[in-house]
Amino acid sequence: MIIPVFDVKDSVCVSGKSGNRKQYSPLKSVYGNDLLSISHNLKKSAFKMIYIADLDKIEGVGDNSKIIGEINKIIPVMLDNGCSNYENYEKNKKICTYTILATETMTNTNDILDIIEMESKENIILSVDIKDNELLIKNNDIKLDDIISLVNKIKPAYTILLNISEVGTKNSGKNPLNDEIISKTPYTQHIIAGGITNDSIEEYRSNGIDNFLIGTILHDGTLKLG
Repeated sequence: MIIPVFDVKDSVCVSGKSGNRKQYSPLKSVYGNDLLSISHNLKKSAFKMIYIADLDKIEGVGDNSKIIGEINKIIPVMLDNGCSNYENYEKNKKICTYTILATETMTNTNDILDIIEMESKENIILSVDIKDNELLIKNNDIKLDDIISLVNKIKPAYTILLNISEVGTKNSGKNPLNDEIISKTPYTQHIIAGGITNDSIEEYRSNGIDNFLIGTILHDGTLKLG
């Protein structure tokens, strides 16, 4: 499954490299020039869902919920907007189909378990965020083994492995940390993200993984579909 990706900042699609969000620039995409046209064209191209990161909401400087809700009426949205507790999740249910619970903004694993206990796991996706080959997490008291245990306890349908350092670089090879997480979390399907290339897609597929978040090579038109 190929899942198109774009980030939203100030109600505009943006792109960047290696998670340096201050230097993100407007996205140039073969699928259109604005949020709604890109979403319509992705749906016409038979994609089943899209991944959106609301950078303003994640960084606590704004909120693009209104436009994201409009996009979700066009094509189902997997949304990363810093959701970390049940109150956040309740708000997300009104604007997206799938909520991402990401380690980057995670402060307490018990809050994540509270969401899971009260909601269907079908609409919740975990994201294990990696930067500079280390777990990226808001609460540094939470370690990688704790996240692996959380994934194995929840058994979500999908878990994203997002290498933020590789975003936009077209430089995603096999990552030792990814390999460790994959080997230790057998009860979930993994979605690989960050710098994905056509070659890395084929390499992962040869090892039984077939789910990818794709941004750069999708929007520049070089993604090989099929």
